Amino acid sequence: MGPRSSVPRLARLLAVLAVLPFGDARAEGIGFAAERAFPAAGACYGRRYDADHLARHPGQVVSSIHLSGSSRSLIERRPQADRIDPELDLTLRIAFADGGRAEGEIGCAETGGRIRRCGRGASCAGSFAVDLLPDGRLRLVNDEADSRLAQPVVGAPGFSPDATCRGSGRFVPPDAQNRVFLLTRLPRSACGPERRD
Repeated sequence: MGPRSSVPRLARLLAVLAVLPFGDARAEGIGFAAERAFPAAGACYGRRYDADHLARHPGQVVSSIHLSGSSRSLIERRPQADRIDPELDLTLRIAFADGGRAEGEIGCAETGGRIRRCGRGASCAGSFAVDLLPDGRLRLVNDEADSRLAQPVVGAPGFSPDATCRGSGRFVPPDAQNRVFLLTRLPRSACGPERRD
C-alpha cells in the first residue's frame, strides 16, 4: 500500500474526530456536573402544567413535577469512589392530572463527573435521564431504558418516584405525551414540604 491509500484513511479519521464532542462543548451539551445543577446549598427545579396545556396534551398524566436536592452528600462520598458508587440524592414529586400524587427519594449515579441516570434502588421504579441545558433548565427524559433490559426489574414501563421492589407506585408511562419534561430553576421554597399544587 502506497501513500495514496493512506490519504482516504486519514480523511475518514479526521472526519470522525470532527464530530466527537470535546471539552466545554460536551459539558454544555449533555450531562452535567452535579454541583452546577444542584449546589451544596440546594436547588429546586419544577414545572406546573396549566389546564390549557393539559387539554392540548390529553395523554399527559403529569400536572406538575418538581426535582430538588443538594450535591453535599455526593461531594462527601466522592473520596470513597473506589469502594462505593457516589450518588446524588434528590427528591422527586409529581402531581398527576387525575389528582393523585407521588413522592420519593431517588439516586442519580455519577460517571466521570457527569450525572447519567436517576432512579430508585435497583431500578424497581424505573429511571430517567437528566441533562442540564445551556439555558439553565433541566431536561428529564423518560426513555424506558430499564424496561428494555434483558431481565428488567421494573414494576411497569416508565418511572415512578414512589414505587418499591415489593409494591406498586404511580408510574409515568414512556409514551410521546410523557417522554420529556423541561423544568425551570425555582426558589428552593417551591420544593419545600409546605408546597401545595
